[in-house]
Amino acid sequence: MIDVSSFKLYDEQAAINHVKVLSFKRQAGTEGETKCLNYISQQLKKENIDHTVESFEWVKTLTLVIKLVFTFILIYMFIYIIILLNPFISWVIFPLDIIFFSLLYFGLKFIFDNTRDSKIGKKKVSKNVIATFRAEDLYPKRPVIIFSAHHDTTSHSYPMATMMILYKLGGILILVFIALASFLSIWSLLALFKLTQIDSPYLLIRNISIICGISFLIVNTLILTDKRLNNSDGSIDNASGVAVLLELAKLIKNRPLEKTDVIFLWVGAEEMGYWGSKQYCIKHFEELIYDYDLDKSYNINIDMVGTYIGLIDKIGMLKKKRLNQNLNDVLIASANQLKIPLKRVSVKIGSGSSDHGVFRAFAKKEGKKGFQVSAFISDDDTKFIHSKNDTLEKCSIYNLNGCLEICYNAIKSLDLRVE
Repeated sequence: MIDVSSFKLYDEQAAINHVKVLSFKRQAGTEGETKCLNYISQQLKKENIDHTVESFEWVKTLTLVIKLVFTFILIYMFIYIIILLNPFISWVIFPLDIIFFSLLYFGLKFIFDNTRDSKIGKKKVSKNVIATFRAEDLYPKRPVIIFSAHHDTTSHSYPMATMMILYKLGGILILVFIALASFLSIWSLLALFKLTQIDSPYLLIRNISIICGISFLIVNTLILTDKRLNNSDGSIDNASGVAVLLELAKLIKNRPLEKTDVIFLWVGAEEMGYWGSKQYCIKHFEELIYDYDLDKSYNINIDMVGTYIGLIDKIGMLKKKRLNQNLNDVLIASANQLKIPLKRVSVKIGSGSSDHGVFRAFAKKEGKKGFQVSAFISDDDTKFIHSKNDTLEKCSIYNLNGCLEICYNAIKSLDLRVE
């Protein structure tokens, strides 16, 4: 590997200076976002880096669907509680469970389908900035490395730490409630055929389930009252990623890879449902398939380099699966060689979600099983983001430069492996 730091190939103050300049409210569709886009373009022009700016439309479809799902759950739980008050009709809950989980499945499938282009609601406009660097050897069907980072910000009515507690508490309460309610429905059905009876143990379990249900209704109502606001400076999320990509682009401009193209993508409206990366893939993925060998290509997404450098290693609720085949191994080897601390992060489904998920979904849809994605996300910093607590002092110059060096050394190594 090439030790970038030993050659002083970059300005060590540049990345943190970008974060300082970009630490302001940048919600998609606002003047702040336009100001951010202008800054990115100015920095690229200063280095004579050719780039394009592509506009796209986005709507709050994801936010709307999530609200509808939570409203649906709230109504259903309220109906369950009413039914539980009458032990002799509680058996109705069992068939309702089948309907509930079927509808919930399709709702969640819609939410997590990153290839869907559904526009429901008022349309707004955001932009992606794209810079492409050709390899020195322009042979056909060569690999490509796509770096991505979103440039927009958002905030919530409640602190992100509070939102995480509400989501976890709500999840526990609904699981306990549904388990108890389903058990009681079977008990009620058996009582209907005189195989058991409604007695004090039944009523005790019923009362516990109702308490859990009412508690869930309160938590769910609080979640539904949350609104997307524009009160975060977004230093960690994601001025940090924008800064790292700007400095990486400068390095590749001066020292292009020998056999691999590199695309830099600053995407918009990520916080509103990954719209920038989704629209980029909708427009360009067929071109990528035609131009490159995507089975030997990569997406490295940088979303949050804050109090430490985090790399998503495994994902899953119960059984954790590796995010990629060997891309993380290369990044970790790069960090070890440079003696830069890098924390592996295991996240649940839905946690650590970002633009890499979109590239992964499109690659899977097109049958490109060899395409690998990776994501730099300091997941522990989630307690700061989407709020006024996402401030400049939580971004470390050492972590920003460390992420930059890890990525540069890793892609040099990947390029050397190309046959």
